[in-house]
Amino acid sequence: MLSDAESRTNGDSLGMPKLEKFVRNVTILVVVDTNFLTIPYQFNIDIFSESKMILEQRVDFVILSSVMDEINRLAETAKGNDRHAFRVALELADNCRIVDVQDAISELSVDDQLIEHTAQAGGVLATNDKELRARARSRGIPVLLLRGKKRLVLEGEVS
Repeated sequence: MLSDAESRTNGDSLGMPKLEKFVRNVTILVVVDTNFLTIPYQFNIDIFSESKMILEQRVDFVILSSVMDEINRLAETAKGNDRHAFRVALELADNCRIVDVQDAISELSVDDQLIEHTAQAGGVLATNDKELRARARSRGIPVLLLRGKKRLVLEGEVS
C-alpha cells in the first residue's frame, strides 16, 4: 500500500498513474504570428522555451504559409532595425513547421486565417497584435503574448 505522499507523487493506491502525467504527454499546437517571431530580437526572450514552460506540454510550433510569405516580404522591404528583426524571424521560423493554408480559408486576410486555423485545430495563437488577440479571445482561443516586455503569458485556458 502506498503512503499518501507516494500516492500524490507516483499514482494512486491501485497503482494508476496520475492524470497529470498523461496531460504533459499531449502535444499542443501553437500557431505563430509574424510579430511573435520578432520578440527574441526586440526583447531577448526565448519564445520557444518560454512557451513550453508556460504550457507545460510538448509544443508543435506552426507557421501558416501565408505568414511565411509575410515574413519573407517584410525581411526584404523593411528598413533598419525592422529589417533585421524580420531576418531574425526568418531564422527562428526554422524551429516551426510550415503549414499550407487550407483552400477554404485561403481568400481570407492573414489575421482571419490565423484565427480560423487555430480555432479548427484547437490550438493556441501566439501573437502580440492587440486587435488579433481580442478577436481570438472573443472566440475562446487561448493566446500566448508578451507581457511587460519581460515574459510570455497565456490568456485563456488550454483544453
